[in-house]
Amino acid sequence: MAGHSKWHNIRHKKAAQDAKKAKIYTKISKLIELAARQGWGDPNLNPALEAALEKARYYSVPKDVIERAIKKWTGQLEWEQLEEIYYEWYAPWWVALYIKCITSNKNRTGANVRSILTKNGGSLWEPGSVSWQFKEKWVIYLSGKIEKVVEKWKEIEKISPINIEELEERLLELDIEDFEYDRENNIVKIITPKESFANVKKILETENYKIEDANIEFVAENLIEVDPQTAEKVIKLIEALEEDDDVDTVYHNMK
Repeated sequence: MAGHSKWHNIRHKKAAQDAKKAKIYTKISKLIELAARQGWGDPNLNPALEAALEKARYYSVPKDVIERAIKKWTGQLEWEQLEEIYYEWYAPWWVALYIKCITSNKNRTGANVRSILTKNGGSLWEPGSVSWQFKEKWVIYLSGKIEKVVEKWKEIEKISPINIEELEERLLELDIEDFEYDRENNIVKIITPKESFANVKKILETENYKIEDANIEFVAENLIEVDPQTAEKVIKLIEALEEDDDVDTVYHNMK
């Protein structure tokens, strides 16, 4: 029975992981299709599409999923009319939530989002009551430098930790707005103007920096601190929202 139980747990865990991957692939596919429809189909001319494709690479989205999204955009496959909508809510302790959704049915999405939020202590506010606290930013995340080393007669890639002094000196030469260093997780968050996003990213890639993500984000102008119990409730609420297929990203101002 113990062996059966172990196998059952492994299958259950694998099924959960597969379901999570499928959900991520669906969301990124929508992101690619919407970005292509709203701008040029060439990522070199469309930073939003380039960011969506970068996210697809980061999450190892299969090539056929990406090609299907592009074929929907070009009309080679049947497609649904997608639109980008935002919901403005407050979570417990007045934590502002700016919720980005990509959907083909805003009535369905609105009902799902409302249900999740009301069950978890959220409160709906008028358009503009939350969004003013966030500014659109173009963001790049770095986690180190890629090095080619030879081990046992085979070349492999290794990621060396970020040298923040060296990186800071380099960033001062580039057109960026700001950067933050998370020493604990060895992650650097770089905020750039929209116009220089693609160029800064290309330069950092050329210099072998490991890019974990590159995307458009809504960054809170002022962060608020909450107690651990409230933070746990807010995180649980955000996770519940992100489980919904139509919810792309949940932005918040919790420190």
